[in-house]
Amino acid sequence: MINRLIWMGCLCYVITGVGTVIVGAVLPELLKHYSQSYGSGGMLIFVQFVGLLSGVLSMPAISRKLGRKSAVMLGLGLVGMELLAGLLPPWPTVVLLAGMAGFGTGLVESCIGTIILLAVKQKQAAAMSKLEVTFGIGALAMPSLASLLIAKGLWTFSFFLLGIGAIATAVVWKRMSFGEMDGMLTRKEAEPGGGHVQRPAYARSGIPFLVLCAVFFFLYGGSEVSVVHFFPSIFMERWGIDSSLATLTVTVYWTAMVIGRILTGILGDRWTYFRFLWVATLLSLASLLVLPFSHYAWGGFVLSFLLGLGMSGMFAVALIYANQSLPGMTERTTSILLAANGLGGSLLPLGVGRVMDAFPIQTAMWLYSAVMLIMLAVLAISRRRPQTQSAPLHAGRSME
Repeated sequence: MINRLIWMGCLCYVITGVGTVIVGAVLPELLKHYSQSYGSGGMLIFVQFVGLLSGVLSMPAISRKLGRKSAVMLGLGLVGMELLAGLLPPWPTVVLLAGMAGFGTGLVESCIGTIILLAVKQKQAAAMSKLEVTFGIGALAMPSLASLLIAKGLWTFSFFLLGIGAIATAVVWKRMSFGEMDGMLTRKEAEPGGGHVQRPAYARSGIPFLVLCAVFFFLYGGSEVSVVHFFPSIFMERWGIDSSLATLTVTVYWTAMVIGRILTGILGDRWTYFRFLWVATLLSLASLLVLPFSHYAWGGFVLSFLLGLGMSGMFAVALIYANQSLPGMTERTTSILLAANGLGGSLLPLGVGRVMDAFPIQTAMWLYSAVMLIMLAVLAISRRRPQTQSAPLHAGRSME
């Protein structure tokens, strides 16, 4: 039953991976059809982000009211509404649908992450890495599929495929049983008739560690989004390659992310939380430090691959690291850290973009290195607090 639950979680993560990148994948066609500017496109993406952040932050409350299984189904249903965008409704409706789908994506991603952390007692890193691999597959496959559909003049089918896939997944969730875990999935913590369950609070000594984790996730989210959005432009300016070749940096980076996430599950049986994060961050930092000194574009592609390998397992392992160190607060901790991740993904790229406008391109490269160096420092500070990171990654513990 555990495996069934994990693979259902993986299916949901494919949907969230596709849902996260679909607007960007068809944005040129969408703006052309509606005669909208890139400013309007930026607003569309911003509305989707606000929806995602709202879904992440609302997850604990929705799970308490509806139960975790119903919360996942609600999120998938909201993502499924994107199929209406394929009918090309008025522009304000498209913006509304993007916000709703973003909310659903955030709700599903954070709720599934919580469910897996609560249900899987052994080899949590392997389970979380499977989720991250499938998210990466969805995020990697969608642009390629959208490109094929655009070439055939069928780009609106992208929304139909996402919507139908999300709704079908929601139906499967409704019908599927997970044995003894059904109670955990359907339990409501705010019962009818005015009864309320008193929620646990963080111990005062755990709050500084939570803040450190939130900073780590903020910087990680900002780094990942900034790499995806700005590395092609950096490569074009640094080495003078054309745009079609520069775009391959994102493909190389995401390919390494998928491979690295597969390896995370293997290394998770042998390494500790802290050791994994320390090595991963060091590899990422080393790749970024060498990047400005590379004289050839091919060297930049190699370093992009190594950066993807380094960053690939950070999210999943850091989430386990935080939850194991703050037991009994899984839903709230997961929601806070995913929100910090999303906030970083929104704000840090703004800073990188301004640096690229105002300073030489090497300055942006050093900014990436500085962010990764701060992440390494945050890890070092977190190590000083007594916690469970000395246990191997596969040594699970009940968190509720």
